[in-house]
Amino acid sequence: MADDLLFSPHLTPAPLGGAPLGESRSGLGALAGMGDEMLHEFRNHLMLLLAGTTEIRATIPRTVAVDLAETLDEMDATLQTLTFLATSLTAALEPGEQMISDVGDVIHRALAIAAPSTPSRVRTMVTSRPAAIRNRGRVVECALASVITDLYRAPEFRNEKTGNANEIGIQVHPERGALTIEIESSASQRPVPSWRTALAQRLVASADGSLTLHPEKVGFLFRFE
Repeated sequence: MADDLLFSPHLTPAPLGGAPLGESRSGLGALAGMGDEMLHEFRNHLMLLLAGTTEIRATIPRTVAVDLAETLDEMDATLQTLTFLATSLTAALEPGEQMISDVGDVIHRALAIAAPSTPSRVRTMVTSRPAAIRNRGRVVECALASVITDLYRAPEFRNEKTGNANEIGIQVHPERGALTIEIESSASQRPVPSWRTALAQRLVASADGSLTLHPEKVGFLFRFE
């Protein structure tokens, strides 16, 4: 995946398919009335779990901690993922105030959010130019993290027996009055659109952007105008 890959503004994005999110009765819109209370309770339980794992690490004997290191690391990764889900749902239900963000900072935060799902054999390469992007709270980084996580879940990325060089490439293409973020995977097959993809669509739409499948490669295109 070369850093000098050229992006063509004439590519025709492939639609993600499915009904428009705003028309789905079973989507997040149906939860708007009770979403705040649900998220509040979810966060309370999550904080208790975080406090519990922190206390366990601090109090168990070192010899026992060594034996449980892998289990504790998995618990930490799971809690980070749950925190991401809560943050994304909050952003979807309450996008926050409109703001201008540095696109490099947004991508950095997105990768940090997706970090617990990163397979050990995958390298993520970012090619970015200085640019500003319209954001609302954390919606754009949560949207990016959602589709990056879907790409990380490619079966070949999780197969320890393959000797392939697995990569995710993120490229930023500023244009006059527009910005495109191209996310490309070295996986051989497109990811099956999941609830993460649907959530990312909803999130990026609240920041006046769009999300489509990449028309020529395994990946996604984010477009802001």
